[in-house]
Amino acid sequence: MKEAYLKSLHIIRQLNIKTEVEYRELLHDYLILNTESLKYITRKKKFKDIVKLAEEVE
Repeated sequence: MKEAYLKSLHIIRQLNIKTEVEYRELLHDYLILNTESLKYITRKKKFKDIVKLAEEVE
């Protein structure tokens, strides 16, 4: 689960994803967590907060 979480954050960072809609489009192409799972794990309500968190992850 942690690997999928980190992979999801890396993809957000690498592909410069800014909106939840853009991220949802990637769910079909990549093995990443859906937005609800990311929100639950990070305990963030807004996708913008997850994007900020992704920018901090190496």
